[in-house]
Amino acid sequence: MPAIPGRLLAAAFAILLLAVPARGYEPPYIVVDMDTGDVIAQRASGELWFPASLTKLMTVYVVFQALRDGRLGLDSPITITPDATDEPPARMGFGAGTVITVDNALKMLMVKSANDVAVAVAENIAGSIPAFVAEMNRQAAMLGLTGTRFVNPHGLPSSGQSTTARDMAMLGYALWQQFPEYRSYFGINAIRYRDTIMPTPNALLDYYRGANGMKTGYICAAGYNVVATATRAGHTLLVVVLGESSLETRAITAAQLLDGGFGMLTNAPRIFISAFVPASSVASPVDRRPEICPPGAEPADDIADDAIMTAAVGPRLVTGEPIVVTTGGANMDRPILSNVPLPRPKPAPPADALGIATAPAPSTEVPLPRPRPAV
Repeated sequence: MPAIPGRLLAAAFAILLLAVPARGYEPPYIVVDMDTGDVIAQRASGELWFPASLTKLMTVYVVFQALRDGRLGLDSPITITPDATDEPPARMGFGAGTVITVDNALKMLMVKSANDVAVAVAENIAGSIPAFVAEMNRQAAMLGLTGTRFVNPHGLPSSGQSTTARDMAMLGYALWQQFPEYRSYFGINAIRYRDTIMPTPNALLDYYRGANGMKTGYICAAGYNVVATATRAGHTLLVVVLGESSLETRAITAAQLLDGGFGMLTNAPRIFISAFVPASSVASPVDRRPEICPPGAEPADDIADDAIMTAAVGPRLVTGEPIVVTTGGANMDRPILSNVPLPRPKPAPPADALGIATAPAPSTEVPLPRPRPAV
């Protein structure tokens, strides 16, 4: 694979925008042109990381496959299982036996990031969590996600779960290109259940003009992750940022990368994302718990601070009314047809035992765009 001229790429950014002052920690990121599938900027995008709730992107990918295959419909019933009610927040809090539609389940997964709904979806579609996770990993292998392993459908902490910024970009690209009819699920700003409004933690949807998806994720070990898309002048970019230190800095870093990406679309060195397989410098995901959740730290906020976001990105956008979600309403005559295939045997992994490429990655590292006001 020919090397990408990283110096040229960095220079192109430097002409357009000034670099952000160096910080003690620099998160992995990747920027992808969603119209072509090309990587146009990245830093450390092969580093192993805990996906947190970005895991739910693969959960909905499996659901979308089942919808396309005719094994379920948007009005098919999802019954909340006893196992689902045991999941910790975020959750909807439904009792066992509650029935929701697949359509409402998808909205709850994407906006509320409901762990109980993720478990219910997995058990209803595949019969058990292990069977559903096997399908998640089968799909990951088919997509070429070389650093990704799933052990649950929601992303709650587990030592066996990992991903990379590059892999999450590949998954986001696959969702965008393969299932355009379902893109609207990723761009919902808020849902309302009865009298409770649940806004998205993806602050870009509220503050970044042109933002239209996809998903955030947070656990102490991972920090603040995001897979985000935005469209301007008919061009769509995807950015992945892993391990930021707060909900606000996650959104601000992503906004800076999107700004820079849109500014250099015509002159960026490119490589198709499936041909770009960067290496990880570590054998297991980086654990950011000591920095993100030190002893005595306050619980993480779910909603971005308006003053910080307005100063750093721009004033809050005018968005539509929350989307109403309900229980019930399912077509009980349309049961789920569960025939999830078992994973195919995989070849022996390479020497690093993780399936991560060991060759040095082409350099596409770039400075972040012009700094916005300090957070």
